[in-house]
Amino acid sequence: MEIKLIHAHFLISTGDYCNERIGFTVEPGEGESTTKIVKELREHAIGLIGPKAKDLYDEKWALQNSCKKLRLELAQLRDEWEKTAEFLKAQGINPTAPRMPQFNNLLASSNVEEESVSAEIFDEDGNPF
Repeated sequence: MEIKLIHAHFLISTGDYCNERIGFTVEPGEGESTTKIVKELREHAIGLIGPKAKDLYDEKWALQNSCKKLRLELAQLRDEWEKTAEFLKAQGINPTAPRMPQFNNLLASSNVEEESVSAEIFDEDGNPF
């Protein structure tokens, strides 16, 4: 039996009871294994869909905790800076010792305003629909 086209469709869980369906149609080359082709297409589909929602949530939570820790460290360093500046002023060593600069929200977060996906679909003869 000669296989001329392979249609592979995958339903991939993205977490929280959500799924995404993606499919491919390929023409196998001379001597290519259908098992190998389907395995490669599955890996490609997973790569296109990306990480699961839970993985993204866990990463977001870890980054928020990291930011919180850095804010606490910055507050402690700011306190030490201010105490040092006050000491320098009080002792007359540096009467113009500056306050520590404020570093709040230097970079604004970006939001995805719009997303689009486009594809060209061809029939078996290679003609566009």
